[in-house]
Amino acid sequence: MRGLATGIGVVLLLGCLANVNAQPTKTITMWDACDPASFNKAAGSTICIAGHHGTTLFDDFIAELTTDQIAGAWRFNPLVNATEGHFHLARLDLKEGEHITIRNAGGETHTFTRVERFAGGFIAPLNGLTGNPDPAPECAQVLPDGTLVQQPESDTNQFVEAGTTEAGPTAGTAALPRGVTRWECCIHPWMRIIIKVHEHED
Repeated sequence: MRGLATGIGVVLLLGCLANVNAQPTKTITMWDACDPASFNKAAGSTICIAGHHGTTLFDDFIAELTTDQIAGAWRFNPLVNATEGHFHLARLDLKEGEHITIRNAGGETHTFTRVERFAGGFIAPLNGLTGNPDPAPECAQVLPDGTLVQQPESDTNQFVEAGTTEAGPTAGTAALPRGVTRWECCIHPWMRIIIKVHEHED
């Protein structure tokens, strides 16, 4: 009995130590509202699967982009605000050592891409409709004929498929350094977030 009690005590102690040493995680959620039937028909391929709230028809999506230069249901969370004159600019504050989880709650693939400045993505028609004619170099290569080619996936250019969750960069590392960094979706370039990493406070 004494041995059992000692064993339980050791397990509880190790569990407590693990919780003390574990770094906090914050989640960035990607949202969209694509209607699978109309989006896939327009694209001629499967670009939208049934997501969290996929009811926006493709024609309505294009109409909203044409009028507003954004589609309201396509966004990053948390803390959507109007900073820098852009309605869909989210903000996240982190401390060094904190981890990010990136959750795609929509029906389309999105990217989580660090950019020097906010600009267009690698889909030219969407760039034009959203007032971002020039792609961010972190999103796309521009070929001599003007064609855009997406940049390869990396630690600072993650492709997150619909309905999946991925580990993002850790605050304070080379991918997510201390200070302010800008991130956007290279497919839907109005989806933007600013992340500020603060010095870790003991």
